[in-house]
Amino acid sequence: MLGKFFECEADKNQKYYRVIQTQREYQDGRRFSIDEVVVADKKVDLNATDRTNLGGFCISTYNYIFRWLIRGDTLCEVKIPEDTKIYKTVSENGIYIAEKMILTNPRKVDDDFAMELYQNSTLPEISYFKAMTACAICGYIKTAMKVLEDKVNQENIDVAISEFEDFCKRREDEKFSEDLLTEEPVKMLYSKLKEIRGRK
Repeated sequence: MLGKFFECEADKNQKYYRVIQTQREYQDGRRFSIDEVVVADKKVDLNATDRTNLGGFCISTYNYIFRWLIRGDTLCEVKIPEDTKIYKTVSENGIYIAEKMILTNPRKVDDDFAMELYQNSTLPEISYFKAMTACAICGYIKTAMKVLEDKVNQENIDVAISEFEDFCKRREDEKFSEDLLTEEPVKMLYSKLKEIRGRK
């Protein structure tokens, strides 16, 4: 029986994706190999009682990967090796977990590609606020502003601002950035959000 964070075993032949970082190395100095089997440091724990202990690699589908652009600068397709199982989690953001994966067909993410991913996305509303903030942090300001235009309104502006502020604070707390609100795209998005709230 699967634990509380897992919904079911998934079809390994479905198309999966992962955003990776290629320009700056991870904290431990490693980079993922392309077209080779990569093995997770921790095995999948189907009985995990905390999300941080799920193990394996988190991957997603094309319609959800827009949520994960904050993770890097390159989108890869993911193949699941024959000897590996993949599990769908209960997340509303289409998260799947596998212990092994093969990353292939890397494609650099820029603002135009981010826009394409957005236009093909089907996220819960609140996740668009996080993804919008991530786009601003990554410098995809055209996409961030398009999400703002499409998804933020008088009824949800307080939630959108709260999600924006929480996302920025978490990035700073985790030492990814020192003061995000001094970065021009982030400052521009925040200004637009406050402008919308000011019309209430």
